[in-house]
Amino acid sequence: MSLTTDDQTALRELLDAREIEQAFVRYFDRVDANDPEGASQCFAQDVEFEIMTGKRKRGRDSFARSLGRVLDQYERTSHHVGNITARIDGDTADVLAYVYAYHRMHNTGEPWHLWARMKDKFERIDGRWQITEHVLLGLDAVPNRPDIPRDWYPGHPGRLHRDSN
Repeated sequence: MSLTTDDQTALRELLDAREIEQAFVRYFDRVDANDPEGASQCFAQDVEFEIMTGKRKRGRDSFARSLGRVLDQYERTSHHVGNITARIDGDTADVLAYVYAYHRMHNTGEPWHLWARMKDKFERIDGRWQITEHVLLGLDAVPNRPDIPRDWYPGHPGRLHRDSN
């Protein structure tokens, strides 16, 4: 049985979407293993990134250092990614994903829970999907941390405000 051109295109998109999803799985596996250098291998060398602060940085090495400083705050973490939407166009993709992250704080032993959205751009580089732009947007966290401003958690950008009467 031979595939039609439309079937081949659909199959390629399914395979690409799966490869992008697995890039997130590899990334968070390395994050939870406290391996910022390993996690950074999912990123392009010249990645641009922003982690909830509104400040943009550039470079895989810079990302690994920033992630290492973040991970130093936790005894352990467990990240869960879902609701992944990938808009693929050839060798580039715009990807939106939601993340729930459990953290055990190093300084207190208390848990901290984070809900966030990732708005990433991917590019197929040397046959492998890599993140070229990574933006982590906070949705909410429990408990509130005094070291993280509340405006870092703007919530869902399309959230409707309805009259509850």
